[in-house]
Amino acid sequence: MKHANAYVAQLIALYQLALAEYIKANKDTLDEIQAPMKDTVLRNAIVWSNTSP
Repeated sequence: MKHANAYVAQLIALYQLALAEYIKANKDTLDEIQAPMKDTVLRNAIVWSNTSP
């Protein structure tokens, strides 16, 4: 079970890194998408992911 937990932790870290890189690479497009979506769940999720470590 210890190995499974380490594997899942690595997958989560890799996913977070990939998501952060995707957001950096597509920031202009994401800004265009979120502009008309003020105070929505999606906009809040994008903002949160941009500010999270």
